[in-house]
Formats: sequence, C-alpha cells, structure tokens
Amino acid sequence: MNIKKMENNKRFGVGILAWIFNPDFSKILLLKRNKEKREKYGFDWGGIGGKLEFGEFSKDAILREIREEIGIKLDESKLKLLLVKEFPEFTKEVHGFSWFYSYILPENAKIRINEESDEYKWFDIKNLPDSMIDSKEDILKILNIAREKFS
Repeated sequence: MNIKKMENNKRFGVGILAWIFNPDFSKILLLKRNKEKREKYGFDWGGIGGKLEFGEFSKDAILREIREEIGIKLDESKLKLLLVKEFPEFTKEVHGFSWFYSYILPENAKIRINEESDEYKWFDIKNLPDSMIDSKEDILKILNIAREKFS
C-alpha cells in the first residue's frame, strides 16, 4: 500500500449488522431511524446494527445491539454469521469493515425499539422501501446467503 494513501486513512470503522427474517424468509425486519440519524446518514430504513466496541467480539456486539435496538435477548446459538465485508472508502475519513449476521424471528415477537428508531416494520421481500442503507439487490443477496446458512 502506498504511504500517501495510508496517511489519508484517518481511522478504521468496524461495524456489525443483523438482518432478521421471518421463518419462511418472505419478510425482513427493518427499523426506521430517528430524524437525527436519517439526516446524518441520508437513509430511512435499515437493519439492526452499530459499532464494535474495543475488546468486544463481533457476535457479542451484535447480540448487544439487538438487545438495545429491539429489546430482545436472542438465542446466540441460532445467530448465523453471513459474511464480512470491507469498505475501503466508507467515507473520506473511514476505512470500514462490517460483520453481517442473520437471525430468524417470528413476526409476532414482542419488539421494543429504543430512541435510535422511530418505528419498525416487517417488509415483504418483494416490496422493500426505497430509502434503505443497503440496495434492494444487496438485501436479496443477503437473503440468499441467509437461506443457505439456515438450511
């Protein structure tokens, strides 16, 4: 790697994200972020996630984020790692890495969102919202990986 490029990378961002599907994979649980986050990041809907804290394992971090963001303590043995993705130019200042996890949850599970989101909704995979952090094509790729991991 060239030294100049290394100097421009001011920091690394390590993220974790969970995609939660219903048992037949026909719907995905998405959170509508609060106004502050929507304005900051430029999207409305997304999965559950956040940043890995120093010294924390990715699996522990996503279980923590799920508890914080939707108020559910999951059976960690049923949580599946789907993929790890690198984002060399996540922003001008951040070189990012994300761990993507998935979980199967019944649609009638009691969900209690925190202040980071205004609402949650189970979206039909064929009718996803337009303003999402990930593209509809990426969600379909993740869906296919999740189906394989849970089969």
